[in-house]
This record gives sequence, structure tokens and C-alpha cells, in this order.
Amino acid sequence: MLSAAYVFHVLEEAYGGRGLAEWVLAHEGIRFTVASFFGSNLVGLALIVAATWAARRREFWRWTLISGGTILLANGVCHVAVSAAARRYVPGMWTGLALYIPLGAVLIFRLRRFMSPRVFALAIIAGFAIHAAVLWVVFGMPGFRPR
Repeated sequence: MLSAAYVFHVLEEAYGGRGLAEWVLAHEGIRFTVASFFGSNLVGLALIVAATWAARRREFWRWTLISGGTILLANGVCHVAVSAAARRYVPGMWTGLALYIPLGAVLIFRLRRFMSPRVFALAIIAGFAIHAAVLWVVFGMPGFRPR
């Protein structure tokens, strides 16, 4: 389910409106090639598949699904918030609203009982940290601009 939601979201980002790459270029001055956009998202998809596989095989790795749910929830909220602030559609908003926010919330809510409060909190923190790191790399890391 996570990987399917991710694929739908990436497709909306790529092809929704004029595409997220075009939106980022127009609003942030950052140019993405189609290859870099899909290449980076292929890495993301591989990580989701690996985390899901590991969580199904070993109880220890369930925290990765909490972190993944946090990333989905944060990303969906970011897409909706940016769209609301810009008062226009930002690619990724619809799947953020329809898939990422509810799926992220359900993962977090349903899996919380399978781990200690400490591990749960650390998994949430890890999810926010990963999402923040991705945003930092894409939008703000000094001296870095994807090609």
C-alpha cells in the first residue's frame, strides 16, 4: 500500500499541472531534470519497499513504518499547505490530501500499540528528520542544486 501511494504521488508530482519540476523552477529557481526527479524517487521507492519488507519479517523493523507514516503525513501536509498559501494547485496536493495524509495517520495510529512509547517517539522524530533532510537537500542546502 505504501509503495502504491508513493508511485501515485510521484506520478502526480511529475505530470500534475505543469509538473512539480516546473513549479520548483518557477518558484525556487531550482532546475530538475526528468532523470534526476525519477532517479531520486526511485531511491525513495526502493527504501519504502525495503522498510516494508523488513517490518513484515522482523518486529524490530516496525519502527520504519511509523517513520514512513510520519514522512507521508508531513509531505501531504506540506503539499496542501503550500497549495493553500500559494492559492493555487501545487503538483502532489491531491495525492497528498487523498492518500498521504490519511495513510500516514492510519499507519501511525494503528502501529503505535506494537512498540514502546520511547521507540514510537523516536520513530516519529526520525520520520520528521528524514522529511526535513530531503527538503533541505532539495531546497536549501548551501552549494547544492540538483541538475
